[in-house]
Amino acid sequence: MGGAAGHMAHPFDLGSVRTGNDLIDFFNKAKEHLETEGAGAVKIDGVNVSFKVVEIDGQHEFAVDRGSLKEIDISGITMSRVDQRFPEGHGMRPAIKTLLTILNKALPAIKPQLKELGMWDNPSMFLNTEYVTGTTNVTDYDENFLAIHGLNQFYEKIAKSGASKGNVRPGAVRPTVSAVRKGIDIEVPIKDPSREVSYDPQVMETLIEKLNPVAAELGFKAYGSVPTNRSEGTDISFDKTLSEPLSIQISDDRAVTKPLRDWLAAAQNPDYDSLKVKIVTVDEETGQEVEKVVTRHPLHKELYKALAIDGVPVVSLVDQADAERAINGALFMHATRMLGNDVLRGLTSPMGDLMSHEGVVLRDEEKFGPNPVKITGEFILGNLGGGFGGSVNENEDESPEDPWDSDADEWYEDRFGSDQELGRDTRETIAIVPGAFKPPHNGHLAMVREYAGMADKVVVLISRPTRGGRKLPNGREITAEDSLKIWELLVQDLSNVEVSISNHASPLTAAYEYVGAEGPLESGTKVILGASTKGTDIKRWTGAEKYIKRGVELIDPFSTAVEPTTRSNGDAYSATDMRELLGAAENDENAIEELEEFIGEDNVFDLLSILGIGAPMREESGAGAIAGAPVGVKGGPWDDDDIDKDNKEEKQLSTLRRENIDLSTIDEVMRLIMERGILR
Repeated sequence: MGGAAGHMAHPFDLGSVRTGNDLIDFFNKAKEHLETEGAGAVKIDGVNVSFKVVEIDGQHEFAVDRGSLKEIDISGITMSRVDQRFPEGHGMRPAIKTLLTILNKALPAIKPQLKELGMWDNPSMFLNTEYVTGTTNVTDYDENFLAIHGLNQFYEKIAKSGASKGNVRPGAVRPTVSAVRKGIDIEVPIKDPSREVSYDPQVMETLIEKLNPVAAELGFKAYGSVPTNRSEGTDISFDKTLSEPLSIQISDDRAVTKPLRDWLAAAQNPDYDSLKVKIVTVDEETGQEVEKVVTRHPLHKELYKALAIDGVPVVSLVDQADAERAINGALFMHATRMLGNDVLRGLTSPMGDLMSHEGVVLRDEEKFGPNPVKITGEFILGNLGGGFGGSVNENEDESPEDPWDSDADEWYEDRFGSDQELGRDTRETIAIVPGAFKPPHNGHLAMVREYAGMADKVVVLISRPTRGGRKLPNGREITAEDSLKIWELLVQDLSNVEVSISNHASPLTAAYEYVGAEGPLESGTKVILGASTKGTDIKRWTGAEKYIKRGVELIDPFSTAVEPTTRSNGDAYSATDMRELLGAAENDENAIEELEEFIGEDNVFDLLSILGIGAPMREESGAGAIAGAPVGVKGGPWDDDDIDKDNKEEKQLSTLRRENIDLSTIDEVMRLIMERGILR
């Protein structure tokens, strides 16, 4: 989730960038803008958090607001409520306590500035900040600091669905923006959670000066918006990048190569409408190839890497009808990355050159719209691990082998001895996670990830109820086949996870059949029966030992049960809430944003496509700053409403089918995209 300030737009997210030439025009405007000293601001790779001032029993104090419509956010997460909002183990809990301590200790001294900023008696106003404690997602910082980007105000909003339905967030009147839907120009409410508010820079500077002595006592430093400047002796130029040839492989023996400028001249912004991508995974046990189709949107990082970096043939990835949009997506991603690098190479700041940071933020309503937009260059592919085929940065040094990787047995044995010498148990361990999964979400995924780390293989069994299953608000039933497709989306990076549909209506029956006398487990196998420590979930496996095949060892379910966690807002994941959000997604862009926590930002539009749900048109404006990664959930595998979540770096161990392609398909793809101008 984007937090209180929302998501900050990439150039291709702007409503004004509809063609490849529009994208070039954007970068030319950005260059002109950044040539003015201090016009840009450093995009810091940190955790976005918003601080406001609340009054409780006549006393003012600082509180955190994550921007949700939960009561605890609307009223404010004060120091006494941090543990309530962020569960034990949540990465934000200790940092937020430290930062609130700093701000509250400094509050008497900065009271005049808070009044001048309009924050003292208006909790809809907040400081939009980003904090860093050492190494972040990608960047290694050498100090702990709080960067205050600026002042924002929430827009008024009422929760229309989910557990917070009916909650009211006060704030500024929500304006409308122009949009085009079904060919008609209309006015729609802006989707951004908040707006940036202008203020006297001197007031903010004074506030930060007063804050720093207190921050230093706790090992922090406070910054304002860090301005960018032109690097001495450098010039921002796009000519070389636009003249560089780019090859798109159509098939194994046919490629199109031309300068990036020529590609962009015919390119259209593909937006986020999903398309089908063909992949082949290899079963590690049998070595057999298994072909499947997954949903992706054209601006997906993995798809870009496959087409523009790895040279994967278009016809091996997508159907004829999706070829042009897939190529367009790769072009927009590639141009945004490479032109962004040109911008960042020409900039420096008091915190160092911009290539060592996430990027630069531009603010100019006349040029770029009412909200900030970011240029990130190489960082646009940050944290991409694997996808359709390995690491993104082809120039980075190869990482040392992980001693715990299955491919590093020799490394391990050289240093510590063989399994036999150490008396290590080499029997295979298989974890079984059954459920209806209507639908599966990141809460379920967290449980599976945890078991994938403790077992050699995880088997997810989708039960098939005989009576009517769970339905969306529009009456459409979520089928077992839907659940399978969504699971395939979620576990694509987990090579030791297998998902299948059981013929049994009961998840328990499905599990017992798998581990029973007629099941596939071999003698000597150790089995884990998945469960949560929440409530009575674990008790479902009471007496399970009598169903286990002779020769198979059941590991005590109480010793392997997953500890429940919570969502980033403190609530458990709920399939009911998710279904409500899916029901609202066709007409409510805020519902789409909230779905990101349930399914992952990159997977939202793929999920909607699987369920046949149309997304609302994107509005003309971009959005605000980034947020930290959400964590956590509660629950067991049978309860769709309370399941655990975890965010880890994505990897995908898959291969792509590049052979046995029908030549007529190649010709048809070439004809189609030539007709539409992309290869002209």
